Amino acid sequence: MKRIPAIIVFLSVLAGCQKAEEATPAITVDAAFQPYFERFEAEGALRGLHIQLAAEQIGAVFSDELAAGQVGLCTQYTSGISIIEIRATTWSAAGDLEREHLIFHELGHCYLGRPHDDAKDTTGFCLSIMQSGDGSCRYNYRNVTRAAYLDELFGQN
Repeated sequence: MKRIPAIIVFLSVLAGCQKAEEATPAITVDAAFQPYFERFEAEGALRGLHIQLAAEQIGAVFSDELAAGQVGLCTQYTSGISIIEIRATTWSAAGDLEREHLIFHELGHCYLGRPHDDAKDTTGFCLSIMQSGDGSCRYNYRNVTRAAYLDELFGQN
């Protein structure tokens, strides 16, 4: 059974992407995120995309610097480096599929250049993994809906 509180915390606010001109940070991917980076590459490959995130200068770290309510953020620096920041408490409370959703959503911003998309179906469920998390549509990323969401993420629908 799904842990509803984790989903609520997880979807508090998916922050999106911001541009930064300050000093460029080092590119590191925390070991906790690496399997999800690899999964993103594999899912892209299943859809005919050749994705090498290491070559794209995308890092991911845990951060305590996120604004209240934010669970993830992609910052793109003028140098071309992108850094994903994830709130550690959200990560530790999330299950595997919720973690995948969070990393894939942020990579949707950092790698795919996708903005938020709160389009919904007639029942109110989000049509995109790129939903903002502001409640405009209802979260429905599950094992049975995963393939359709990933097809949409990678532009295969």
